[in-house]
Amino acid sequence: MKFTDYDLETLNKLQNMELMILKDFIKICAENNLKYYMYGGSLIGVIRHEGFIPWDDDIDVIMFREDYEKFKEIFLSSHSEKYELLSDETYDDYFFLFSKIILKGTKFEEWWVDQVSFSVGINIDIFVLDFLSDNDLICSFQLNSTRFLRRLLAISSIKLVDYPQPTQFVSNVTHYIFDFLKVKPSLIINICLKLVNRQKNTNRVTDITTRRPQIYNVDDYGTGIKMNFEGIDVNVPENYHEILKQIYGDYMKLPPEDERFNHITEQLSFGDY
Repeated sequence: MKFTDYDLETLNKLQNMELMILKDFIKICAENNLKYYMYGGSLIGVIRHEGFIPWDDDIDVIMFREDYEKFKEIFLSSHSEKYELLSDETYDDYFFLFSKIILKGTKFEEWWVDQVSFSVGINIDIFVLDFLSDNDLICSFQLNSTRFLRRLLAISSIKLVDYPQPTQFVSNVTHYIFDFLKVKPSLIINICLKLVNRQKNTNRVTDITTRRPQIYNVDDYGTGIKMNFEGIDVNVPENYHEILKQIYGDYMKLPPEDERFNHITEQLSFGDY
């Protein structure tokens, strides 16, 4: 099973702190008329459990690029004493295509954290919807190109440890080449964004952060509808069924234990909370 087997008290506290971050995120969105949607496992949680998937240890939301860029500007200008935004704009060795709102003074760290300049606290993930071309050939090129580049992101920032030797050797040699050439994740991210952000208001959108990016119909997201998540109203895509079915298939069925995932944490600290 590829997940941390938390004791119930620890998992409940972690989820409650993430729920606190989500509430503050929603407040910013509401005050500034920004659209967001619950996403991924958190969207399954809304529909199937009206809250967290029982073993889940994170919260995922997604925004259209325009709303996301406005959110970042608002958040960074607020100079929050409580939270920090992790993104390629705040750290040039940040190697994800999505951002994290982290709770300062806490730790939620995986094996690679000692190789980067930033620390990871308890957080929620903010994913982004980018428009794709309505032309099938161009759309295929965009997806394949960003999928390839996404694989290079982690390699450009960290060395693999305890992976199968052939994979680890090739990855780490590439890492040293990137280091010599001073290729940072931010450069790769900028290339990815140039590939997908030439279109505006087409019928297709995608999240380029995933291993197999899905092509969604923009109307499936719409303005969103309100549903319950752990006692609070959250926004979900209008056609959440089609989106979840496309990603997960029969999303209402619990997966077998060996297909349940969360984060493999090296260190978890609640700080003063």
